Amino acid sequence: MQKYKVYICNSNSYININTLYKLAKIKTTINKILKIINDIQVSIIVPNYNHGKYIKQRLDSIINQTFTDYELILLDDYSSDESRDILLSYKNNPHVSHIILNTQNSGSPFLQWEKGIKLARGKYIWIAESDDYADIHFLEYTVKALTLHPQAHICYTGSFIIDTNGNKINDPWFDQWIEDDSINIFPSNKHLSTHMLESNTIYNASMVLFKKEGCLSSITQAYTQMKYAGDWLFWIEQIRKGNVIEIHKKLNYFRKHAENTTSKGDNNGNAIEEIAFIKNFLYHNVPLSYKKRLIDKARFYYNVSCLTVSRQGNPDLLQTIAKRAKVYKIHYIIGSKTKGYKRKYGE
Repeated sequence: MQKYKVYICNSNSYININTLYKLAKIKTTINKILKIINDIQVSIIVPNYNHGKYIKQRLDSIINQTFTDYELILLDDYSSDESRDILLSYKNNPHVSHIILNTQNSGSPFLQWEKGIKLARGKYIWIAESDDYADIHFLEYTVKALTLHPQAHICYTGSFIIDTNGNKINDPWFDQWIEDDSINIFPSNKHLSTHMLESNTIYNASMVLFKKEGCLSSITQAYTQMKYAGDWLFWIEQIRKGNVIEIHKKLNYFRKHAENTTSKGDNNGNAIEEIAFIKNFLYHNVPLSYKKRLIDKARFYYNVSCLTVSRQGNPDLLQTIAKRAKVYKIHYIIGSKTKGYKRKYGE
């Protein structure tokens, strides 16, 4: 190769073109290595608040996954128990990329979700709640499903429901299908209208793997301000971005106890305002027939009117759904008389 001299930045230095060529090759190689290092398949976000009793079981169920191409992002929202010390004991694990300990409570678990997502480097994201744990094959199944079906944005499995001591609970409300390892794929709008309109069938973040790309773009930030039902709104927004994969296999262990955020909101009625917001969001952003929308409004009114706090003389809940979701008694009067309503609810 012929040699040339290259003048650099008005200095008196000259560099042989062969040297530049070699440096460029070295830079290219380094960039390739860095890309391999940074090319993580899954970012696992563990948002914790006072779950010291369960956090070790959760983290060990992640570390023992058969799929190992992941980073682990550990977040603590100013716990007052031993959680922080337990999280720090994992700081030397090679999968751990971040341990962030808040110096004050954020006020919403969903702010922690967003913080973790913004830190994530993976193609896929798993929000692994700190009081749950997983079958060791969870990532193996869900990553494979999303890889084989690139039009899908989100994938979820079934769950075993467990109590605070880890004992299985037989609750027929969850996973109303036969566990046969089959896979169902739903177009976005169909899943929203059949699975997410009446209630949040993606009842636990720990059962879900979803794509990071675009997951925070063009979505309402209202979910980050919610304390109880923000996950419902978040999953609605994710489903709007692509097809949904439902794996009929229980690979998650969902711990149901009095301290669950959603349980607290259900028990005191405070979740109703958030749910009313979500209902209104669905009515305006999901293609629904007039009849389907009317029936859902009728059922929502009925359910709220039957809540214990409503029967105890608290009319504010009905006023709330009227204001936030534009749902009124007239919807129940008309909707409950439709053929579809009676067939579905039998009232």
